Amino acid sequence: MEISDKDIQNAEVKEKIIKAAIEEFAENGYKAASTNSICKKAKVSKGLIYYYFKSKEEIYLNALKFAIDEFKENVTIQINDNSKNGINYISEYFDTKFKFFRENPLYSKLIINSLLNDNTEEAKKLGEEFQRYNNSLIFEIIKSIDINPKFNREKAFELVLMIGEKLEEKHMKDIENKQKDTAIEEFRKDHKLMIEMVFEGIDK
Repeated sequence: MEISDKDIQNAEVKEKIIKAAIEEFAENGYKAASTNSICKKAKVSKGLIYYYFKSKEEIYLNALKFAIDEFKENVTIQINDNSKNGINYISEYFDTKFKFFRENPLYSKLIINSLLNDNTEEAKKLGEEFQRYNNSLIFEIIKSIDINPKFNREKAFELVLMIGEKLEEKHMKDIENKQKDTAIEEFRKDHKLMIEMVFEGIDK
Protein backbone atom coordinates (compact mmCIF):
# COMPACT_ATOMS: atom_id res chain seq x y z
CA MET A 1 0.00 0.00 0.00
CA GLU A 2 1.35 3.41 -0.97
CA ILE A 3 2.11 5.78 1.89
CA SER A 4 0.55 9.22 1.42
CA ASP A 5 2.18 12.56 2.15
CA LYS A 6 -0.31 12.99 5.01
CA ASP A 7 0.78 9.70 6.58
CA ILE A 8 4.42 10.79 6.38
CA GLN A 9 3.58 14.16 7.92
CA ASN A 10 1.61 12.49 10.74
CA ALA A 11 4.51 10.15 11.48
CA GLU A 12 6.97 13.06 11.56
CA VAL A 13 4.78 15.09 13.94
CA LYS A 14 4.29 12.08 16.24
CA GLU A 15 8.05 11.43 16.34
CA LYS A 16 8.72 15.09 17.11
CA ILE A 17 6.28 14.92 20.04
CA ILE A 18 7.78 11.63 21.27
CA LYS A 19 11.34 13.00 21.20
CA ALA A 20 10.25 16.09 23.13
CA ALA A 21 8.44 13.82 25.59
CA ILE A 22 11.56 11.68 26.07
CA GLU A 23 13.46 14.79 27.15
CA GLU A 24 10.71 15.97 29.50
CA PHE A 25 10.02 12.61 31.15
CA ALA A 26 13.73 11.75 31.43
CA GLU A 27 14.50 15.03 33.17
CA ASN A 28 11.46 15.20 35.46
CA GLY A 29 9.98 11.72 35.83
CA TYR A 30 6.41 10.76 34.97
CA LYS A 31 4.53 12.56 37.74
CA ALA A 32 6.40 15.88 37.59
CA ALA A 33 6.57 16.03 33.78
CA SER A 34 4.42 18.68 32.12
CA THR A 35 2.52 18.33 28.87
CA ASN A 36 2.87 22.12 28.48
CA SER A 37 6.66 21.68 28.48
CA ILE A 38 6.35 18.93 25.88
CA CYS A 39 4.31 21.31 23.71
CA LYS A 40 7.02 23.97 23.97
CA LYS A 41 9.84 21.53 23.25
CA ALA A 42 8.01 20.05 20.26
CA LYS A 43 6.71 23.46 19.15
CA VAL A 44 3.15 22.17 18.77
CA SER A 45 -0.18 23.04 20.37
CA LYS A 46 -1.66 21.00 23.22
CA GLY A 47 -4.62 20.25 20.98
CA LEU A 48 -2.30 18.63 18.43
CA ILE A 49 -0.65 16.51 21.12
CA TYR A 50 -4.03 15.20 22.24
CA TYR A 51 -5.02 14.58 18.63
CA TYR A 52 -2.25 11.97 18.46
CA PHE A 53 -2.27 10.77 22.08
CA LYS A 54 -5.25 10.30 24.43
CA SER A 55 -3.48 11.11 27.68
CA LYS A 56 -0.21 12.04 29.39
CA GLU A 57 0.30 8.36 30.21
CA GLU A 58 -0.09 7.37 26.56
CA ILE A 59 2.53 9.96 25.56
CA TYR A 60 4.83 8.57 28.26
CA LEU A 61 4.37 4.94 27.22
CA ASN A 62 5.03 5.79 23.57
CA ALA A 63 8.19 7.70 24.55
CA LEU A 64 9.40 4.81 26.71
CA LYS A 65 8.65 2.23 24.00
CA PHE A 66 10.51 4.37 21.45
CA ALA A 67 13.63 4.41 23.69
CA ILE A 68 13.47 0.66 24.34
CA ASP A 69 12.95 -0.14 20.65
CA GLU A 70 15.96 2.01 19.75
CA PHE A 71 18.01 0.11 22.33
CA LYS A 72 16.92 -3.27 20.94
CA GLU A 73 17.75 -2.19 17.42
CA ASN A 74 21.25 -1.05 18.36
CA VAL A 75 22.28 -3.44 21.14
CA THR A 76 22.32 -7.06 20.00
CA ILE A 77 24.70 -10.00 20.10
CA GLN A 78 25.34 -12.71 17.50
CA ILE A 79 27.12 -15.79 18.83
CA ASN A 80 28.45 -17.28 15.61
CA ASP A 81 32.13 -16.29 15.46
CA ASN A 82 34.44 -19.18 16.36
CA SER A 83 37.36 -16.78 16.82
CA LYS A 84 35.64 -15.19 19.85
CA ASN A 85 35.35 -16.58 23.36
CA GLY A 86 33.07 -15.82 26.31
CA ILE A 87 35.12 -12.83 27.46
CA ASN A 88 34.96 -11.30 23.97
CA TYR A 89 31.18 -11.64 23.75
CA ILE A 90 30.51 -10.35 27.27
CA SER A 91 32.84 -7.37 26.77
CA GLU A 92 31.32 -6.64 23.35
CA TYR A 93 27.78 -6.66 24.74
CA PHE A 94 28.46 -4.39 27.73
CA ASP A 95 30.67 -2.06 25.67
CA THR A 96 27.89 -1.67 23.09
CA LYS A 97 25.29 -1.11 25.79
CA PHE A 98 27.38 1.51 27.61
CA LYS A 99 28.22 3.28 24.36
CA PHE A 100 24.54 3.42 23.40
CA PHE A 101 23.54 5.00 26.72
CA ARG A 102 26.53 7.36 26.67
CA GLU A 103 25.38 8.61 23.28
CA ASN A 104 21.71 8.65 24.35
CA PRO A 105 21.70 9.65 28.05
CA LEU A 106 18.01 10.63 27.99
CA TYR A 107 17.07 7.07 27.00
CA SER A 108 19.04 5.76 29.96
CA LYS A 109 17.28 8.08 32.42
CA LEU A 110 13.86 7.35 30.94
CA ILE A 111 14.28 3.56 31.08
CA ILE A 112 15.70 3.61 34.63
CA ASN A 113 12.82 5.84 35.77
CA SER A 114 10.33 3.33 34.36
CA LEU A 115 11.29 0.86 37.07
CA LEU A 116 10.70 3.22 40.00
CA ASN A 117 7.92 2.51 42.50
CA ASP A 118 5.95 5.68 41.76
CA ASN A 119 5.56 4.84 38.10
CA THR A 120 2.54 3.58 36.18
CA GLU A 121 1.94 -0.17 35.98
CA GLU A 122 2.21 -0.20 32.17
CA ALA A 123 5.54 1.65 32.35
CA LYS A 124 6.85 -0.88 34.85
CA LYS A 125 5.88 -3.66 32.45
CA LEU A 126 7.86 -1.99 29.66
CA GLY A 127 10.82 -1.54 32.02
CA GLU A 128 10.64 -5.23 32.94
CA GLU A 129 10.51 -6.09 29.22
CA PHE A 130 13.75 -4.12 28.80
CA GLN A 131 15.35 -6.07 31.66
CA ARG A 132 14.25 -9.41 30.20
CA TYR A 133 15.74 -8.47 26.83
CA ASN A 134 19.07 -7.61 28.46
CA ASN A 135 19.08 -10.74 30.56
CA SER A 136 18.26 -12.96 27.58
CA LEU A 137 21.26 -11.64 25.65
CA ILE A 138 23.64 -12.21 28.54
CA PHE A 139 22.26 -15.67 29.25
CA GLU A 140 22.71 -16.65 25.60
CA ILE A 141 26.40 -15.82 26.00
CA ILE A 142 26.65 -17.79 29.25
CA LYS A 143 24.98 -20.79 27.59
CA SER A 144 27.68 -20.77 24.90
CA ILE A 145 30.53 -20.95 27.45
CA ASP A 146 32.02 -24.24 28.61
CA ILE A 147 31.43 -23.62 32.32
CA ASN A 148 33.68 -25.23 34.93
CA PRO A 149 31.58 -28.13 36.33
CA LYS A 150 32.29 -26.84 39.86
CA PHE A 151 30.13 -23.80 39.13
CA ASN A 152 26.47 -23.22 38.42
CA ARG A 153 25.54 -21.60 35.08
CA GLU A 154 22.78 -19.49 36.64
CA LYS A 155 25.19 -18.17 39.27
CA ALA A 156 27.71 -17.35 36.54
CA PHE A 157 24.98 -15.38 34.79
CA GLU A 158 24.19 -13.48 38.01
CA LEU A 159 27.85 -12.64 38.57
CA VAL A 160 28.44 -11.37 35.01
CA LEU A 161 25.24 -9.31 35.19
CA MET A 162 26.14 -7.85 38.59
CA ILE A 163 29.64 -6.83 37.47
CA GLY A 164 28.31 -5.17 34.32
CA GLU A 165 25.54 -3.28 36.10
CA LYS A 166 27.76 -2.09 38.96
CA LEU A 167 30.38 -0.79 36.53
CA GLU A 168 27.70 0.92 34.44
CA GLU A 169 26.42 2.63 37.59
CA LYS A 170 29.97 3.67 38.58
CA HIS A 171 30.91 5.09 35.17
CA MET A 172 27.55 6.76 34.47
CA LYS A 173 27.71 8.87 37.66
CA ASP A 174 29.99 11.58 36.28
CA ILE A 175 29.70 10.73 32.62
CA GLU A 176 28.53 14.22 31.68
CA ASN A 177 31.85 15.64 32.91
CA LYS A 178 33.92 13.54 30.51
CA GLN A 179 34.47 13.40 26.78
CA LYS A 180 32.31 10.72 25.14
CA ASP A 181 35.21 8.63 23.82
CA THR A 182 37.11 8.92 27.12
CA ALA A 183 34.11 7.69 29.14
CA ILE A 184 33.51 4.76 26.79
CA GLU A 185 37.18 3.72 26.81
CA GLU A 186 37.44 3.93 30.61
CA PHE A 187 34.36 1.71 30.97
CA ARG A 188 35.68 -0.74 28.36
CA LYS A 189 39.04 -1.15 30.13
CA ASP A 190 37.53 -1.43 33.60
CA HIS A 191 34.93 -3.98 32.51
CA LYS A 192 37.39 -6.08 30.51
CA LEU A 193 39.74 -6.30 33.51
CA MET A 194 36.93 -7.39 35.84
CA ILE A 195 35.68 -10.05 33.41
CA GLU A 196 39.22 -11.37 32.88
CA MET A 197 39.56 -11.70 36.66
CA VAL A 198 36.39 -13.80 36.70
CA PHE A 199 37.44 -16.06 33.85
CA GLU A 200 41.14 -16.38 34.65
CA GLY A 201 40.99 -16.07 38.44
CA ILE A 202 42.94 -13.81 40.79
CA ASP A 203 44.93 -16.56 42.50
CA LYS A 204 48.44 -16.73 41.02
